[in-house]
Amino acid sequence: MTDPLAPIAGLIADFQALSAIGRDPDGGWSRPAFGPEDCAAQEWFLSRAREMGMSARLDAFGNAVARTPGTGRAVALGSHLDTVKNGGAYDGALGVLAGLEIARRAMAAGNWARPIEVIAFRDEEGRFGPFTGSRAMIGGFTPDDLAQKRGQDGKPLIEAMAEAGFDPARVQEAARDFSDLHCYFELHIEQGPVLEACGDAVGIVTAIAGQERFSIRFTGQPDHAGAAPMDLRRDAFAATARFADRFRDMILADPSDTLRGTIGVVKLTPNQANVVPGEVRLALEIRDTDAAALSRAAAATEALVAETGAAFGCETKARNIYREAPVALSPDLREALEAAARVHGIAHGRLPSGANHDAGILAPHLPVAMLFVPSKDGRSHCPEEHTDWAPIAQALAVLEDAVRQIAEREL
Repeated sequence: MTDPLAPIAGLIADFQALSAIGRDPDGGWSRPAFGPEDCAAQEWFLSRAREMGMSARLDAFGNAVARTPGTGRAVALGSHLDTVKNGGAYDGALGVLAGLEIARRAMAAGNWARPIEVIAFRDEEGRFGPFTGSRAMIGGFTPDDLAQKRGQDGKPLIEAMAEAGFDPARVQEAARDFSDLHCYFELHIEQGPVLEACGDAVGIVTAIAGQERFSIRFTGQPDHAGAAPMDLRRDAFAATARFADRFRDMILADPSDTLRGTIGVVKLTPNQANVVPGEVRLALEIRDTDAAALSRAAAATEALVAETGAAFGCETKARNIYREAPVALSPDLREALEAAARVHGIAHGRLPSGANHDAGILAPHLPVAMLFVPSKDGRSHCPEEHTDWAPIAQALAVLEDAVRQIAEREL
């Protein structure tokens, strides 16, 4: 009986080798960008690519780039190797290893018409800001920009880069015009429960959600918890609680069924049990693949902040701190993936990506597509993150056919 995993034996071996890097004694994997573990993972990737016969290099920001022999505009694949603290082994890494597997198959076939390029981006997880590696590749930073960036632990990015052997003053050398790339594919774990719930082995991503992030403040008046009458209080937390409840209702009532709203950070001042909270600060984000819904929800959120503050006698401030437009993925590349899935008889569906990825950063510069595989129980960014090998093998069959179809088209 044929082993269904035999075609991905090389990928499984690569996965096991990479998984030995960055194991955290407290559980999961910790490969923070530019840290020793991240550098070791990038060096492993370069070494593995060279063993396969690919050319491999690090760009000026530290993105690792490997390419099969050949000329012409390459079909690129990739993702990232860094992780969140105590994260999982699949997020990002699977996409890079899938790229190596596709390159391995192309070279075994004597190379396709177009070269295959595999990219392992730095700092996708945002230790120093969202998608710093892919943003550096699109020319998004000057040395002065890098000098302003710090991690949550306060470490300057330029210091972390220098320790890893990179010169921040050369960051603009990482920019490329993409004239040597034809398109980009990224295989990724779903990081959600949809594919597992519907039983699909793979998901073809239609679009990547845009984001609106707000810093919100309710300012009331701190008073004694026993002496201040309830009807005379300017309770900043009471206003916050009312806002949070109505914010959720607002998101659920919107006609867009892909709208998401999250309040992820709440900080009270003075944060004492016997003092009426005088100030509360929130970090809030809204996501949707529908640009109109995203804009509508952002405006409604600002109005709701003002309305709730006035009802509780609190001053308010809502400041937009980050905005990213939704990204529609290439219809041509999506059709190539769907056609391959149909040929192989692999259960597949279409779905949006609520999370952004390096593909979303590259999308304004060249055609991109994403392919999802199921996440066990929808878990990600945790040690329990897992995807079975069977759907990964099916996804690789789909990806190989689609990439070969694109690579063999008339140059």
